[in-house]
Amino acid sequence: MPVSRLVQAIILVEDLNVARQRMTALGFATEDGGRHPGRGTANLIVPFGDEYLELLAVVDAREARASRQGRPVHDALSRRGPGLARWSLESSDIEATAGRLGLPVERRQRIRPDAETVHWRAVGVDEAWAQPWRCAFMAWDDPWLHPARRGTSHPNGALGFAALEVSVPSEAELVSWIGEGPPPKVEVRTGPDVGPGKLVVSTASGQLEID
Repeated sequence: MPVSRLVQAIILVEDLNVARQRMTALGFATEDGGRHPGRGTANLIVPFGDEYLELLAVVDAREARASRQGRPVHDALSRRGPGLARWSLESSDIEATAGRLGLPVERRQRIRPDAETVHWRAVGVDEAWAQPWRCAFMAWDDPWLHPARRGTSHPNGALGFAALEVSVPSEAELVSWIGEGPPPKVEVRTGPDVGPGKLVVSTASGQLEID
């Protein structure tokens, strides 16, 4: 059975420059992630070595609405507003994960500002946008281009995720979706307001909550 670990948390933002300023004020270093071709979205990355925080914005609303992959982001931002919006696990066998869920493996890409193209495979992204208590599953084709592994140091001494709190309809439904119990660092709550609700990052001076 594939083994999965928490790898990504996404915060939807309305303006990447404003988001960068906020993260800088909190002591985080951010990197330009680049554009998602044809999707009308772009991001900033806050890498931690094994996990990363993604600040995701719609930068071309018309393109996003016309894109199958961009529309869920546009709709989520319109419906829920900015904030912690989605989470992902890195699967040790993405093909097996897709087969278990009966979903396709999607090939996605992003062009970094240095013109390098990052390729990854994903499962369940649309399902995760529609029902954010569900995680998406990801796997990167080139480990050297993994967005978490950029060797970035943060002024606040950030080390990585301490905990991600996720509200779910029931823990049994989450276990069925993941195929195993919640992975380390994922704290499950049950309730009507489903989805990721709180992210805690470990820093040199203690824990810092981001929502």
